[in-house]
Amino acid sequence: MATIHGRCHCGNLQATLTTAKQPEEMWLRACQCDFCRSHNMRSLSDPDGRMELRVRDGSQVNRYHFGLGMVDFLICRNCGNYIGAVQAVDGRLYGIMNANLTDGRGARFGEAEHRFYEDETGAERSARRRKVWTPAVLLVEGEGGA
Repeated sequence: MATIHGRCHCGNLQATLTTAKQPEEMWLRACQCDFCRSHNMRSLSDPDGRMELRVRDGSQVNRYHFGLGMVDFLICRNCGNYIGAVQAVDGRLYGIMNANLTDGRGARFGEAEHRFYEDETGAERSARRRKVWTPAVLLVEGEGGA
C-alpha cells in the first residue's frame, strides 16, 4: 500500500490517500472549468483506495460552491490553497485531492489528462464521481467531522 500525503501551504488543510497504486500509476485529470484552471488543479483519486481530508481549524476553511453546487471545494482561508473536493453520493462521501499539494508537490505523477465536463447533467456528474473519486472521510476539528 502507498500513502500519499498533501497539505495546504499553512498546514490547516491536509489530505491522505491510501492506495494500492504507485504514484506513477495514478490517473491524473485536469478539469478545464474556469475554477480548476485558475487553481492549476490536477485531480488525484483512486476508487479502490481511501481518502482522509482533515481540517485543523474549521473557521479557516471555505467550502466553496459553484456550477451545480453539488461539491464542496475545500479552500484554506489562511493561505488560499485548494486541497481538494468532496461530494456525498448515495449517502457516501467521495473525494479528490490536488496532486500539486502533495509531498514533492506532484512532480512524481506526470502529466494530467485534460477533461471537459460541462455537458454532463447533475446525475451524470454524481455517477462519474462515484466511479472515479475516492471513498472519503472529512474530519473538521471542533465540528466532529462532516
